[in-house]
Formats: sequence, structure tokens, C-alpha cells
Amino acid sequence: MRKVGDVLRDFLKERGWPAEDPYAPLFRGWEEIAGPDLGSRSRVVEVEDGVIVVEVDHPGWLQMLQLKKRSLLKAARQAVPRGRIEDLRGRMSGPAGQRAPAGGASAR
Repeated sequence: MRKVGDVLRDFLKERGWPAEDPYAPLFRGWEEIAGPDLGSRSRVVEVEDGVIVVEVDHPGWLQMLQLKKRSLLKAARQAVPRGRIEDLRGRMSGPAGQRAPAGGASAR
């Protein structure tokens, strides 16, 4: 028996529509893109207008995002060749991994 997701993907492909979000590899592969240390302490929460928004669980990881920004952007662009990636911003996650309030810290 086939999974519903597989059926839907085939249906969309037959009609020439993208089968998945072009940024899906970025979300799925973030730990590999960022490396095991940073990747296990952060996560991509959205990509909006070409900006990757990454949440981290400690202020030190915001600094690491900033230090690695150039290489992270290069790796992210390679992972999503059909997507538009221009910048990366970091912010702290809220308590117990919940989303931080708007206006959080940035890794610019």
C-alpha cells in the first residue's frame, strides 16, 4: 500500500507542479549544513523573502551563527538551488524551545 504523501507527490509531478517546497532540503538537512555542533543546537524556522531565520537555544550559538554566516549561506544555497537565499538571521528560542517573541536577537 502506498503512502498518501507518495500519491500526492506523483499527482503533482504528473501535472508539472513542484512536488515539494524548494526549501524543504534546507529544513531537513540543517544539521548537516550547519555541522553537528551548531546543527544540534539550532533549527531553521522559516525562510521569508530570501532570509533564513534560525532559532538557537543559547546566546553563544547566535555568535557562532554570525561567525559561520558566510559558509552557512554558501552551503544553504547549494542545498536549495531552486530557492532564493540572500541572508541569514538568528534568534533565541523561547522557553522549552518555543518561538521567541518578535524582535529577538539577530545574527547579522
